[in-house]
Amino acid sequence: MTPRQLNERLSKSTRAQDLLNLHAQHGHAFNSVNLATCWSGLGRVNAVDRYWLQSNDGARLVALRDQTTRQARSLEPRGVANTVHSLAKLAITATAWGSLWAELDGAALASVSDFNAQNLANTAWAFATAGRAAPALFDAISVEAACRVSDFNPQNLANTAWAFATAGRAAPVLFEALAAEAAQRVRDFSSQNLANTAWAFATAGRAAPALFDAIAAEATRRVRASSTQDMANTAWAFATAGRAAPVLFDALAAEVVRRVRELNPQEMANTAWAFATAGRAAPALFAAIAAEAAPRVREFKPRELANMAWDFATAGHAAPVLFDAIAAEAARRVRDFNSQDLANTVWAFATAGRAAPALFDAIAAEAARRVRKFTPQGLASTAWAFATVGRAAPALFDAIAVEAAKRLDELNPQNLANVAWALAAADASPTKSSLFDQRFARRCETLAHEFTIKELSQLHQWRLWYAGERGCSDALPGAALLARCAVAFRSSEVKISRLQSQVADTLASLGLLVQQELLLEEGYSVDLVVDCGGGQLIAVEVDGPTHFLGREPTGTTLLKRRQLQHLGWKLVSVPYWEWDVHVDEATRCRRRVGYLKSQLVFKG
Repeated sequence: MTPRQLNERLSKSTRAQDLLNLHAQHGHAFNSVNLATCWSGLGRVNAVDRYWLQSNDGARLVALRDQTTRQARSLEPRGVANTVHSLAKLAITATAWGSLWAELDGAALASVSDFNAQNLANTAWAFATAGRAAPALFDAISVEAACRVSDFNPQNLANTAWAFATAGRAAPVLFEALAAEAAQRVRDFSSQNLANTAWAFATAGRAAPALFDAIAAEATRRVRASSTQDMANTAWAFATAGRAAPVLFDALAAEVVRRVRELNPQEMANTAWAFATAGRAAPALFAAIAAEAAPRVREFKPRELANMAWDFATAGHAAPVLFDAIAAEAARRVRDFNSQDLANTVWAFATAGRAAPALFDAIAAEAARRVRKFTPQGLASTAWAFATVGRAAPALFDAIAVEAAKRLDELNPQNLANVAWALAAADASPTKSSLFDQRFARRCETLAHEFTIKELSQLHQWRLWYAGERGCSDALPGAALLARCAVAFRSSEVKISRLQSQVADTLASLGLLVQQELLLEEGYSVDLVVDCGGGQLIAVEVDGPTHFLGREPTGTTLLKRRQLQHLGWKLVSVPYWEWDVHVDEATRCRRRVGYLKSQLVFKG
């Protein structure tokens, strides 16, 4: 057969086996056009045929691959674009295919000025999809495409933006041109193109306010026609780009609630992440996702489990059933979590106030072994989380102290304050590290003016532990910084709860002198100080629900109790559940009086 006849046969073949049979019988006669046509056909085969071609790293395609590698530089511009597009769709990633991609990279680079708009978009999409680094080619495409965006159809515009974002290639001029063109034509975009374009600009970090506003308006109008993946990607993109789009988010929330059963785990995690990050209050959305996700946690990947916990904690949405399900599943698969996932998970549970002892113990063992892989933020948030929930983990705290000492210069003010506070709250004196030495003091001094009020307060509590409880006077930051820490700690707003007032009134009814919110020199405000006579003063801490995880005191509560006792105070704690007696008024009063008498007599 002549090359023309071969091309006609190749063009009409729709099955992979037929195309490969033609190459096996007549491959020696294939010219560059025949090769490109054969690859184009292979890129269009059905899913079953595609799987058949992919098996054994594309072994059935070796002869065609090797011939194309030899003749790649002779392919016409359209043939190059079509070949790489089909190769990317086949998704064969074996190392042996690297030579073909390298040759096609060179052929595309030589042809880029002759590419039409479709060729430019398809070639960029193909190399990005295949994960093939081709910096010179992407740069050449960006120059050519930026001048011709008016020739691009909506699919070309979306695919080109997606490709450059996926490949991580900075192309500011191209993105500006794409943004200007796409903003005028969003009504011609499919829902998927809208989502992919927003995703691309957000991923590339390209601010394009007019484009995002146009996409927001169009996506809102078409939300019911969007796939769940497009909805998740759109929400993710707007949250990542920091673009406020309240109408769009409200429309997405309503649609997700209606179709939540259609979402896969990644879509649930990405949607929840977007709403949490954007700070969009959507209780119905979070409730629907929580109810759907809890029985399906085994379908979630480790990253998705960690992200779901982070999403709900950040949004402040209580989802006890979901958190318990995540805790059980994450504890079982903790070895599959990376260091960031470990840190995010414990941070989320601590922030949400969810007790999960088995999960924390599993993460403590795993994290202690892998602290070198944690970021400074990960080290600090992990230490903070364990201390906040009051979970003992001496080996983990030792490992974090050792690693933090090695990387002191990498710790920012929040990291320094969180690590110091965590070790103080856990009363975890490092046995294998000299974290708190002159280097720590100098680092605090260097960053002195960057600490927030909260961080200064944390450092003050650390000082009460380090210099007070442990009796160490060396390696403290300078007096000026310590004074600022003390002022910050004393400035905490005091609110007298209804529960505290009830306890105070009951104590007063016993003829005792009661002072509320006594501010100590060390900065602590004692809920109630009771004068029992004869110089006997007792501190009474009235602890509401926020002071506990279940019925176990939080790390903050334990730290205050311990430090007050170290300062010489006799301490009585009144937990809310021991006070709220659900009986008639007269009985309740008698019981409360009796309860307080027994507590005070015991301390006296």
